[in-house]
Amino acid sequence: MNESMNYKLKYINEDFLVTEVPLMPRLALKKPYNFSYIWLQKSGFTTFDALEQIKDFFGLTFNDVASQGLKDEEAITEQLISVKKILNDEDIAAFNKKYEFKNKFSRIKNIVGCGIEPIKERLLHGNSFTIVIRNLESTLADNLLNYILKNRHHYFINYYDDQRFGMPGGPYNTHLIGKAIVENNWKEAYEQIKITNNDLPKNVTENTKDEDFKEIFKLMNPKKINFFVSSYNSFLWNAQTSSVIRECTESKSYSLENIGQLYLPIDQSFQCPHNCEVDGFEFLVDKFVAQPKVSKRNVMVATTIYAYDLEKDDLHENKKKITLSFYLPTGSYATIVIKQLFLNLKNK
Repeated sequence: MNESMNYKLKYINEDFLVTEVPLMPRLALKKPYNFSYIWLQKSGFTTFDALEQIKDFFGLTFNDVASQGLKDEEAITEQLISVKKILNDEDIAAFNKKYEFKNKFSRIKNIVGCGIEPIKERLLHGNSFTIVIRNLESTLADNLLNYILKNRHHYFINYYDDQRFGMPGGPYNTHLIGKAIVENNWKEAYEQIKITNNDLPKNVTENTKDEDFKEIFKLMNPKKINFFVSSYNSFLWNAQTSSVIRECTESKSYSLENIGQLYLPIDQSFQCPHNCEVDGFEFLVDKFVAQPKVSKRNVMVATTIYAYDLEKDDLHENKKKITLSFYLPTGSYATIVIKQLFLNLKNK
């Protein structure tokens, strides 16, 4: 679909700015407290990468560092992190110096405050986005600007996008890792994770027994294992929701890059169920096993899109670029909004 209009998203990380809107923890006004809440800016690293950097730098454990949401590496992102250590300005300066590289960085911008509890996963309001779309033909750029100016309020199908299923450039198989974990097939999970960019904590030889593969995963960050299972849930939810859209609306099947064939309404004036449920799973870290759990999610997401700075694309000859800004609730994907926006424009 991207190729049909030849637009480019995330051409450089500076084109994709994400600012988390967190659910703020209660700040302690006086001691005792043992958690620091920091505002982290990063580029070129996943949130998992950044959490591990903080863990290693300050000599902590996986459970001592937490985030509310996960942010991509192909962007400049800002989010709240809790650290089970009272940090000072010298700590921040030392950390920032170590993780500042030529083309990527993890940077603690400031200490928000201190408290007695870690922040909780998924407890955030959402994210605000400022996105530059490049390589636009002049007519398409003008049409997009006019379309958004006339149609500022939008509804989109709340599909999970490819970030949920793999790293940039692929392979997009994290749902297959999760599927194997759910099926208690740890050898298959290992084979799937081996072809990704994840660093494995232990080497496997031809003498490795089937039951030993589970022990390898026990050495990993348990939040990653949760992510793999959630990725499988996301795959199941996309498939179920696509069936709902096909049955309840006048729709068309589209091949969405890296996530497969999914149905989308043809007209913006569509009606469908507000929620979709799928028989998914949750991973119990203490028992190290997955168990059934219904996964529920809003089918539609509403947002208000602002378009501005339609200008010459400095990185693509004879092309234009445009900047879009909007907010999405937690768990929704800006890239899937952009994909559907262009399809809506194309169908006009």
